Amino acid sequence: MFRKFLLACMVMAAFTMQIQAISINELNSSSQFKNVYQKSYPYEGGSIQNKLISYLNTYSVESLEYAAPHYKLKGTFYAVYETPRSTSITEYELTATYDTNYSLGSLIQAMNVVKPSLSMYAVIKAAQDESGIQVELQEVKRYNVDGAEVISKVPLEHQLRPLDRGRFDEDLFAVADAMFAVAYQQHFDDIVVKWGALWNILYFLWHWYVFCVLL
Repeated sequence: MFRKFLLACMVMAAFTMQIQAISINELNSSSQFKNVYQKSYPYEGGSIQNKLISYLNTYSVESLEYAAPHYKLKGTFYAVYETPRSTSITEYELTATYDTNYSLGSLIQAMNVVKPSLSMYAVIKAAQDESGIQVELQEVKRYNVDGAEVISKVPLEHQLRPLDRGRFDEDLFAVADAMFAVAYQQHFDDIVVKWGALWNILYFLWHWYVFCVLL
């Protein structure tokens, strides 16, 4: 009886390990993984390209806070790094806090109230200064292309910081936006807050206009 119980535990453990592992074939074939970001860049200055692809596990997205215009979501995504020499997969857990007061939709509406004749440049600059998204990024595991976990002495990455809309964070912004779309069926920048929530944006934009445009 004990042997049967032990055998059952070993089977369950092996099954669990297979579920937790992730391979490039599974990322490309399973509908639960969505390619939300992809970028190629030169390898060592030559014509050969490195590639970064981010896959969101759409089944992992969960709501931690819903208090419009503030939202908090958590999800898992996989970053695939392809180079001429190797392909690696890194699993991350991303917790994103959203303030839709600073979505592009809200900023455009607020800018029209402050001064309708201001250019779109002012809106874009304001959005770059404050993205409206804070993230906590935790590296979880590393895998090779076949899904076998890679053990490394390099510490797992952990970050807690505001998200930048520029090139530095364009991959994380894409993941955070995809999480928002999965949870609420709208992109973050498409949200426009109601009038009562706009006054803090108006204050921000007006001071930006005075100090960056008029002075």
